[in-house]
Amino acid sequence: MVEAEYYYDVAIIGSGIVGLFISYMLGMMQSRRRLKIICIDKEHSVAQHASSRNSGVIHSGIHAKPGTLKARFCVKGNRMMYSILDALNIPYRRDGMLILCTDNNMNALEELQRRGYANGVDKIRFVYGDEVRRIERYARADTALLVESAGVTDPSRLAYALYEHARASGIEFTFNSTVVGADFTHDGYRIMVKNDEGSDSKSIIARLVVNSAGTHADDIASLVGLKRYRIYPCIGEYYLVRRKPYLVNSLIYPAPTFDYRGIGIHLTKRLDGTIAIGPNAIYVDEKDYDDNRFKDVLNKSIDEFYSRASEMIHGISKDDLEYGYYGIRARLAGYGSKEEPDFVIEEYPTNFIHLIGIESPGFTASPAIAEHVLCMIRDRL
Repeated sequence: MVEAEYYYDVAIIGSGIVGLFISYMLGMMQSRRRLKIICIDKEHSVAQHASSRNSGVIHSGIHAKPGTLKARFCVKGNRMMYSILDALNIPYRRDGMLILCTDNNMNALEELQRRGYANGVDKIRFVYGDEVRRIERYARADTALLVESAGVTDPSRLAYALYEHARASGIEFTFNSTVVGADFTHDGYRIMVKNDEGSDSKSIIARLVVNSAGTHADDIASLVGLKRYRIYPCIGEYYLVRRKPYLVNSLIYPAPTFDYRGIGIHLTKRLDGTIAIGPNAIYVDEKDYDDNRFKDVLNKSIDEFYSRASEMIHGISKDDLEYGYYGIRARLAGYGSKEEPDFVIEEYPTNFIHLIGIESPGFTASPAIAEHVLCMIRDRL
C-alpha cells in the first residue's frame, strides 16, 4: 500500500557529504527563491557511510589526472573547504602533506609534481635531508614532495553542521527511507520510497532529482535506464596508533601506484591527536555495512598496515596498532584495474542528475561538486 503523494521541486537521494553540501547550498539560496526540497536517506541519520569513515584529509588535487573532474573539483574544493570550515567554525589543520621518496620511486613523485602544476595546485616543492626531518622527524626518507595546501578536519562534525544549517533553512530530510523505484511523470519523477521502520511506502513527486547515493548510485541510475556504470564496492580499513602521537605531525604519504589501490596506505595525524593508518583496498560483493558479513576480511591485515607504516616512519611497532574502523568506497574500477576512473556527473533523462563514483578525493571535492550541481539545478528550474 502506498501513502499519499508528496510534491517537491528537488529531491536529493543520499545525505552523504555531497548530498549535504547540495542541501546546504540550496538552503543558502532559499532567501532568493523558495523551493520545496527533500533529502532522502536509507540510514537513520546523515553521513553514515564513507563520508564519515575516511581520513578527513583535505586533498590538494596533486594526485588527480589533469583534465579530469577529479582534478578540477578537488583543487577548487580545497580552496572552498577552508573558507566553509571557517564560516561554520569547524576546526582544521593546514600543515601540508609530505609524499616520501622511498624504494626508488622518484619517477612517481616527479609525475605528481607535473600533475600538481597542470592542475593549478599551489605551493608544491621538493624537500631534502634536514628539511624533511624538520617537517616529519621520524620520516624514513631523505627526499620528499611537500604539498602545503593539504590539511585535515573532522568529516563527521562538518556533515552535521551542514545538516543543521540545511534543515534550518527549510530543507526537509527523511531517514530510514530506501528508494525502490523511479518513474517519469508529467510532473517530473515519481520516486517510490520504502520506509524501513515498517510503515507504508510513500511516493515523492519531484521536478528534479539528484542521485547522490554513494555506493548505490549505480542502482539508482539503473531505475531510470542509465545502466552503463557499475560500482565496485571496496573496503578501506584504518588502524590507529594511540600511544605515540609524536611520530607524525601532519600527513605522510607514499608515492602512488596510479591504479586500483588508490593513493595508498598513509599516515594521518587527526585532530584528536591520534594517528590513523590507512586505507587498504579490499574488494567485496556487498555495498552495505555489516561487520558479520565482512568478518572474513575485517581486522585481518595488521601485518600489512605495520609493514606500510614502518616503511614510512621510524619508531613504530606492531604493538602500537589497534583496529580503528572501515569505510566502503564507491569505486568505478575493479580489482587489478590500471584505470584512474573519473567522477561521473551526468543528466539522464532530463532533470535527473547522477553523481556516480564519487570516491577519493570526493570529500575535498564535495563543495565544488555541489556548486556545479547547484548551477545545473538553477538552469533547469
